[in-house]
Amino acid sequence: MILSIEEVKTHLRIQHDEEDTYIEDLIAKAQAAAEDYCRVTFPDDAPESVRLAVLLMTSHYYENRENSDSVAYATMRTAFQNLLYPHRDPDQMF
Repeated sequence: MILSIEEVKTHLRIQHDEEDTYIEDLIAKAQAAAEDYCRVTFPDDAPESVRLAVLLMTSHYYENRENSDSVAYATMRTAFQNLLYPHRDPDQMF
């Protein structure tokens, strides 16, 4: 994974371990979404903009697990795509 659970927990200010499995699952799903959007597989040392996009999506789904505000989701999704756009592989788009 391109983010460690410690990085995400620090960002979210989480100091317990009860949800580590859940957070790891969110990280994996956010990274998969980024790779699907870009049509590439990112190495563990992915660029900072990719890491930030994955962190934004992971954080959004952690903080809005029950009911996502559509405006908050749209804002996160726009930032996610803007951060990832330069890393897309145009040869894999179609």
